[in-house]
Amino acid sequence: MDPAAQPLLATADHDDEVTVMPGKGNKHAEAEEMSTSMQSRLEESSTAVGEEADEEMASRMQRRLDALPGKPHESEPFTIFRVAGPMRDRNRHLYEPQMVSVGPFHRGAARLRAMEEHKWRYLRDLLARGDAPLASYARAARDLEPAARRRYAEPTEDHLPQRDFAEMLLLDGCFIVEFFLKGEDGAADALIDAAWAMQNVYSDLFLLENQLPFFVLERFYAIATGGRGRDHFVTSLLAKYLTVETPQDASTATLPDGEILHLLHLYYHWFLPPQDEGAAVPPAGGGDSKMAEDEAFNEWLAKPMDERLPWLLPSASELEDAGITFRAKKSPRSLVDVTFRARDGVLEIPAVESYTNRAMFANLLAYEQSRGRWELQRLMSYVVLMASVAAHGRRDVKILQRAGVFVKGDEETAAFYAHLGELCGGAAAGTPGVTNNCYADMFREVKEYCGRSWNRHRAVLAHDYFSNPWTSMSAAAAVLLLVLTVVQTVYTVLPYYHH
Repeated sequence: MDPAAQPLLATADHDDEVTVMPGKGNKHAEAEEMSTSMQSRLEESSTAVGEEADEEMASRMQRRLDALPGKPHESEPFTIFRVAGPMRDRNRHLYEPQMVSVGPFHRGAARLRAMEEHKWRYLRDLLARGDAPLASYARAARDLEPAARRRYAEPTEDHLPQRDFAEMLLLDGCFIVEFFLKGEDGAADALIDAAWAMQNVYSDLFLLENQLPFFVLERFYAIATGGRGRDHFVTSLLAKYLTVETPQDASTATLPDGEILHLLHLYYHWFLPPQDEGAAVPPAGGGDSKMAEDEAFNEWLAKPMDERLPWLLPSASELEDAGITFRAKKSPRSLVDVTFRARDGVLEIPAVESYTNRAMFANLLAYEQSRGRWELQRLMSYVVLMASVAAHGRRDVKILQRAGVFVKGDEETAAFYAHLGELCGGAAAGTPGVTNNCYADMFREVKEYCGRSWNRHRAVLAHDYFSNPWTSMSAAAAVLLLVLTVVQTVYTVLPYYHH
């Protein structure tokens, strides 16, 4: 190649190179613009999809909110609860039915399926009592279903739709009514006549987790008996069963004021008849109740530690050493009718005879504590009192037996109350949540009495020198010897001064 032509070729190559480079830059720019445009479109599409998902989620949740019964800030009428807490897990046998399920909480449990056939048989027997057809009961169950469902503290819509819930009300409600009617008639029935079956069914019907709203039973009873109302149902029928293990006479039983919530509520009223307690309860209402609760808590914090726990008493042996005398109360109004006479230091407690139904006691406690923190805790107060005075076992039991409070006098009774005290949760430990203890004022009087030194010295004197006839005789002999010694000394000294 001609050397002279090489620079031209080089120039041409250079020019070609310069000419080609701008074309490549345009392609890159277009690709970047396309990528940016696609990204923008994807982001817009993603935003649109996200907004649609948000709207769909909000719409779905709004439908759930619209389906809720009641109004905002309106308290739900829950009256039937499932017992919660660690003590419940360790004592499931006290709260779960052992033979028959009532209501939705234990429906379908494998161990209770045998009684489902008996429910159908009892329904047939109830229909045979009167002229009302099954359709009348079904119509009533369907009408009662919305109000009855709202009484349960746990949602039941997922596993019990409207038709199934109404059928459950009909089957369980008619079983309960016929169960009590059979007992009143005294008719032969394998379930009623078997003592173990009768007791198990009876106990299951008074568990907090195993309840139907009482208005359901009222309606079915009225249909079965041709229009008899609640008063006849309660006074002539249920009273015969509810007063079997209560401390009071059945003839003194009265109907509770207001609505009867369920069978356990009725039993609680029978077991602890209302009386003038004189306990102040904070006023109802959102703001006022919250303000009263805050004031009560701040007032509690300002007290010394020994005054923060007024519901904890020393044991019976310690109280006796401090001058307290125990006596069995004569003609108590109820089991919790405990009083203290400050003038002579006598603590009167109703005698505990044969009532040791732990499951019934535990469920009465659970119901009482489900009513609200400001309600008077009468049964819990009694259980904590008995658990504290019998805390030291054998010696405390002997003191209470000698006083006639523990009729049996065995340590099982003390263990019974100790276990119930554990079921009270924080109450037994003296937590500030227990503000309505019905013995708070009495406990303060007892502690004031024990704090007087003269009472303690008098108790020591009585315990050491007058606890039995032999020590009393020894003490009397010692006093007589002392008196004779003083007299002898006087007669010995008198002649000297006379002379």
